Amino acid sequence: MKGVVLKGERVILRPWKELLTEENLRRVYRWNRDEEVMYWMGFNPTSLSFREFAGNIRQLAAREKKSSVSFGILDESGRLIGRITCYGIDRKAQEAEIGILIGEKRLWGKGYGSDALRTLLGYLFREMGLKRVYLRTIKGNLRAQRCFAHCGFHKTARQLTLSLEIGDVEGIEMELLADEFQQELGSSAREEA
Repeated sequence: MKGVVLKGERVILRPWKELLTEENLRRVYRWNRDEEVMYWMGFNPTSLSFREFAGNIRQLAAREKKSSVSFGILDESGRLIGRITCYGIDRKAQEAEIGILIGEKRLWGKGYGSDALRTLLGYLFREMGLKRVYLRTIKGNLRAQRCFAHCGFHKTARQLTLSLEIGDVEGIEMELLADEFQQELGSSAREEA
């Protein structure tokens, strides 16, 4: 994973571990103290001091498992605006779960999440050979669901109760198969022509 840089139309995805500077950690800390940002992620805002929080983030990054890949999402100016992670990678089943956070609320609904998702999906399907990627989200998170649908994800029939830090909430699962992603790319290319 070290050194892998993925370029989208607007975003650049860099390995999370490489982005843990003081400035970036302060930005992530701000996101993790924001009630709205954390609610949609299923967490309560952090009550840790910045020093404790930064230490925890660095420890977690150092222990990243081989069954996950995590990237920071950088905007056009190279500023960290979010994070995207693929975890629970099951190479035998050729599937994994994905999660994304755009921490800068002023950029919600501006296409950065969609671009980051498409960029990572291209890597997961083409380079890693996955056949299925899925995600789970709070049922009321319609903005995220529109973003996911825009990238080709569709709801599965599976009904979920998500046990999150904020409590048990109704959730939905969405999935995208590799061949659907290729079809989506083909139709997008034809529309642009």
